[in-house]
Amino acid sequence: MNNGTSEAPATTRTPRTTTTTEELDTLKRELMKAEVRLAKARATVTGAEVDIKFLNARLKALAK
Repeated sequence: MNNGTSEAPATTRTPRTTTTTEELDTLKRELMKAEVRLAKARATVTGAEVDIKFLNARLKALAK
């Protein structure tokens, strides 16, 4: 049903022409830095999980 409002289809959107190559390069660099930080955080979590398993095993062995 048509309620009197017209919506432009997605294909008629105008592209962003103000984006420069420098902006794109900056965004790519920032994304790569964020990915590195995420990888480091995941490694830290994995290391902590290994430590916890090891310490739990030692505690159980000593508690026997």
